[in-house]
Amino acid sequence: MEKEVQQYFNGNILLQAASRFQLPFSSLKELGNFENYVYEGTNPKGEDVVLRLTHSSHRTKEQIEAELHWLSYLKKNKAPACGCLPSIHGNAVETIQAESTSFYASLFEKAEGHAIKVDAPSFHQALITKWGETIGTFHRLTRHYEKPDYIMKRPDLIEEYASQFAPFLPADQPLREKVKHVLESISALPKTSERYGLIHSDIHSGNFFYDEETNKISVFDFDDCSYHHFISDIAIPVYYTTWLKVSTKEARTEYSHNFLTDFLKGYQVERAIPLDHLYEIPLFLKLRDCELYGVLHKKWDTTNLNNKQKNLLNEIYQRIMNDEPIIDLNIDRIIHSL
Repeated sequence: MEKEVQQYFNGNILLQAASRFQLPFSSLKELGNFENYVYEGTNPKGEDVVLRLTHSSHRTKEQIEAELHWLSYLKKNKAPACGCLPSIHGNAVETIQAESTSFYASLFEKAEGHAIKVDAPSFHQALITKWGETIGTFHRLTRHYEKPDYIMKRPDLIEEYASQFAPFLPADQPLREKVKHVLESISALPKTSERYGLIHSDIHSGNFFYDEETNKISVFDFDDCSYHHFISDIAIPVYYTTWLKVSTKEARTEYSHNFLTDFLKGYQVERAIPLDHLYEIPLFLKLRDCELYGVLHKKWDTTNLNNKQKNLLNEIYQRIMNDEPIIDLNIDRIIHSL
C-alpha cells in the first residue's frame, strides 16, 4: 500500500469497520494490503467472511456500489462468485472517515476450497477447464446485465488507464509511445455486445479458490471489474499462468498451447467464442505488460529496488519496447486443437 494511504489507516479505522459488520476485532487476520486492506474474520453465525477496506484515493463509494451491484447480479444467477454481505445498517458499503479522506468497508463471503499454486499437483487439466468454464459463465451472464439508473457505470478499462496506470510510468517518451500504440490498437476494436461488456478483468489463479473434490471454483476480488473486451479475461489467465509456471519464452509457448486449449474447451461449455477473436490475445497480453509496468512503479519504491524487482521491471520494459507479448502464441494450432 502506498505511504500516502498508510498514514490514514490505523486500528481505530479497522475497529469501526469490524463493528459495522458485527465482526469481533479479535477474529480479524490480515490477508493482504496491495490495493485494499483485506482481512478474514468470523461473523456472529460462526462463518468465515472477508472484510475489505478501500481508500477513497483508489475507488469512490459509487464505484464500489457499482462493483457490488454487478457481483450481486452474478451471484443471483448462480455464478461461482463470492457474494457481498450487508452491514448492521443494511448497507453493502460503509463509509469510515479518516481525517479529510475516507475508507469504504465491504464484507464478502469467504471462498470455498483453497488457494492453488501453479506448481501444485491439483493445478491440472480439470481445474484449467473449470477455470475456462467459470469465465464463460460470467461472460454469458454479463451480456444480459443492465445496471439501474441509480448505479454508476463502472469505467472502461482503456479510458481508465489514463488515471490508474499512465501517471506512474517513467518519463520515457519512447516507452510512452509504445504504450500509446497498444491502447490505440485496442480502442480501435469494435465494442459490440458479442465481444465487449462488464468483466472481472483479473481472474488469475490468485483470485479464486478451488475445491478439488467437487471440481468447483469460487471467484473473488472484483475490485478491478470494468467495461472491457471479453478476450482480455482469457488473456489474463494465460499471461499469469505461463509467467509463474514456466521460466523460458520457448517453454512458455509450448505450455500455453496446452493450457489455452484446455481452458477454451471449458469456456465453450458456457459460451461459444468467435474463433477469430483469439487472434487478439497477443494484443491483450501486451496490454497487461503496460498495466503491470505502471502498477509496479506505483507500488514499489523505484529508488530502492532489490535485484528480483529490477529484473522483473527490465523484462517487462524490454517486451514493451520490442513490441513483443510474453508468449509467442500459435493461434492457428490452438484453433485446430479445439
